[in-house]
Amino acid sequence: MVRANRRAARAPSIAAELICGAVRSISSNVTHPLGGKTSLAVGVMLALLAIPFTTPRLARLRVAHAPWDKTDIAAEAVAMAEAAKTPAPVPTQGETSLAASKNEATVTNALPETPALAQPAAVNIAKGKGSIAIDDPTGHALDNFYARLGRTKKKEAGAVTRMLHYGDSVLTSDYVSGTMRRKMQAEFGDAGHGFILIAKPWDWYFHNDVIQGAGEGWSSSKVTGPFNRDLMYGIGGVSFAGSPGAHSWYGTSTGQTYGKKVSRFDVYYMETPNGGEIELKADGKSEKFSTKGSTKVSRVKSFTVTDGEARMNLKVVSGTPRLFGVALERDVSGVVYDSLGANGGRGELLAAMDAGHWKEQMDLRDPALVILHYGTNESEVGMASREAYEKTLRALVDKVKSAAPKASVLIVAPLDRAEKNESTGAMHTKPIIKKLVECQKKVAAEAGVGFWNTFEAMGGEGAMATWVKNGLAGSDLTHPSPQGGEILGDLLYKAITSGFEAWQGARGGPAPPTN
Repeated sequence: MVRANRRAARAPSIAAELICGAVRSISSNVTHPLGGKTSLAVGVMLALLAIPFTTPRLARLRVAHAPWDKTDIAAEAVAMAEAAKTPAPVPTQGETSLAASKNEATVTNALPETPALAQPAAVNIAKGKGSIAIDDPTGHALDNFYARLGRTKKKEAGAVTRMLHYGDSVLTSDYVSGTMRRKMQAEFGDAGHGFILIAKPWDWYFHNDVIQGAGEGWSSSKVTGPFNRDLMYGIGGVSFAGSPGAHSWYGTSTGQTYGKKVSRFDVYYMETPNGGEIELKADGKSEKFSTKGSTKVSRVKSFTVTDGEARMNLKVVSGTPRLFGVALERDVSGVVYDSLGANGGRGELLAAMDAGHWKEQMDLRDPALVILHYGTNESEVGMASREAYEKTLRALVDKVKSAAPKASVLIVAPLDRAEKNESTGAMHTKPIIKKLVECQKKVAAEAGVGFWNTFEAMGGEGAMATWVKNGLAGSDLTHPSPQGGEILGDLLYKAITSGFEAWQGARGGPAPPTN
């Protein structure tokens, strides 16, 4: 075999030497039987045809294959087969009208001073930023969101882009979402912190860049249980009932870079026959309003303050009012980012919310993008089957679309989750995580919504083990550390803004209106 390879390697040079020798002999000896003009021409032609065989770099110029070129023949056969799959383009017939034109010596017509480069695809932009792109087979899943963001970017009057990020315990402490809020507002403008629950339904419920607190007298029901009979939980998935004297407070951050301004506190509540009276105080003024009504209807009470640092106190004066939360907003163009995590949250639990009520809440909140970030708790309870999980997730997506028809929808995959081998102590990815990611990607494509693969972005197979070793995730092998949450938020931010840049580049003009 070795000898054969050596002969094959030497063959081109031998052939070249022989041919060149023959040509020299023919051209120098006119008395040779082959020394006529015709023979000389043929010899020169053969010599020229032989040149491509002298080096592999000229193989593409060969008119035939040499015995030692079996590998090239196979490769060419594959290339030809692939080329045959793609039909040649069919040119259109007709003529194109040309506008009048002229060239002048005073104008550089060949190249502009700043070359107009082709707009890179979202995947290339995201890769360049160190992230991965959002999957969108349709190319239009996030159009409505990007259109709103485009007007916000241009600082159009009243152009507020609200982003609602639903998820599980990763978001309960504002991980990922807190980073997203800071970065999106730094890039597109700060239109307020967004929605905060009335009180803390979980001990570790926390929001960055605001102050919040609550006294005694509040009770709650949640999408994760205990449940309400009417399945109405407000935009944040938690419904609160307050007895007289119950109070809470909300305000801008103090001594921080972010979350420094608010111009309006919007109280989200339910008007009910058993409602009560609420008192609001801020900015040296107070106001009372009633939550009583003949039927259950979602309402918002706005309490305005001077744009800047402020704190609002909310107190139950009488009755048993039902409230959901308070949104800190500003009357300027910018981004508002709602972190709507529920400890123990799963997609099927959120989907159980009353459809009409959810529609009312979405109409009041007016989101441009709804993010569905689930899978961690599904990996704990398991899947009955892929088909059952896909059906449940598709039902949730359809419900969101019905509740917020003007908003885009983005499914965000769960983080990697590890389990430990009891005998070796080695950590590896739980197999169900990969199945969940595959199902989510499939449903997103079928439903025409965006999909972002958190699992892949953080490193794929075995990523959680690496993150734990590097201090980016906790010993539960499930949740990120604060630093890990910062990294995930940054990766998602880069993916979303990369998609926006590509969307803008593809259109090259003002953002179109939403439907």
